[in-house]
Amino acid sequence: MNRVAVLLNPNGRLIGLLARSYFTRMGLRMKTYKRVIGIDISSERLDIADSNLKIEKAIEYSIACVKAKLIKQIKEPSTTLVVCEATGGLEYLLVDLLHDAKVDVVVANPARIRDFAKGHGFFEKSDTIDANVLQLYGQQVKVSLAKPRTTAERNFIALSRRRSQVVELIVQEQNRLSRCFDDQTKNLIQEIIKVLKTQLKAVDLTIRKSLESQAKTDPKIDVISSVPGVGYVMTATLVAELPELGNLSRTKVAKLVGVAPIIKQSGKSDGKRRARGGRGNVRRVLYMSALVATQKNPVIKKFYIKLLSQGKPKKLALVACMRKLLTMLNDMVRNGTKWDEKKKSVAGTATASRPAPAHVLDKV
Repeated sequence: MNRVAVLLNPNGRLIGLLARSYFTRMGLRMKTYKRVIGIDISSERLDIADSNLKIEKAIEYSIACVKAKLIKQIKEPSTTLVVCEATGGLEYLLVDLLHDAKVDVVVANPARIRDFAKGHGFFEKSDTIDANVLQLYGQQVKVSLAKPRTTAERNFIALSRRRSQVVELIVQEQNRLSRCFDDQTKNLIQEIIKVLKTQLKAVDLTIRKSLESQAKTDPKIDVISSVPGVGYVMTATLVAELPELGNLSRTKVAKLVGVAPIIKQSGKSDGKRRARGGRGNVRRVLYMSALVATQKNPVIKKFYIKLLSQGKPKKLALVACMRKLLTMLNDMVRNGTKWDEKKKSVAGTATASRPAPAHVLDKV
């Protein structure tokens, strides 16, 4: 039976069960909250809009102050929802403290919040207004709850992010070195690069050991790492930065990472569909993984060659491969299927015998 028809059926209990199952699979909340708190985060202060008007409108952003002036004022955590925005990492401390207190938290997309604010007539922007908009958003919109993380998961996420920071620092120093013509300064830059590369090796080793340890209790890690073209960096990034993998539909997970072509159509106009938005840190690693997969993974390789034979631009074909690789991983994690089993149903025996053409990066 059609899902929409079932949900509209007057049999209330059946509708409730099916709707709850559907929204749970889509990562959306069905729970009703008596209290919604919107919090705008800055480096030193939290601006708060409380539907119960029991919490101060602004407090210092520190562990002690959050516990004393925010969490202590939440008497019924099971019926309270806190909504904040993703703010480049500033939200991590707040989210973890609230989860430790058993409070449900939503980390909303800032662009979506801004569009929501404009749709409700809030064209002005200030910390106080943002907090009120976040509270209104939590009251009116079906939202995805942030998943609580264990101490081990938090440590692993911090380690994965530190690796990205070190790689970025190495690139920055190498760029400075290429533009430096003073021997003394060159030596100083080279010393820093050497230290950073040493740290990168240590971090990589720790990440590998951590993945091996987690794989004993989390089957998702073996599933992800079994795919040709997916190495330990990609596995670590997905585990740390994409906990929704396997719990969302193919379309939603592609949009979440930013590799889904977005429709742009109105009347007779049908604009070019472009992929935009999403989690850039996951997308960057996925790009390199897809690049390798077009050579090493039989399914992605065949798909890439097929797109090029149809006259698709190489960059477009590579982004399509990124999406295919991601959705394959999403299906495999959801079903608990490793690559060898997946390969039989997806790749079959038809694998391109000729090497994949050179990538667009080789030509530009």
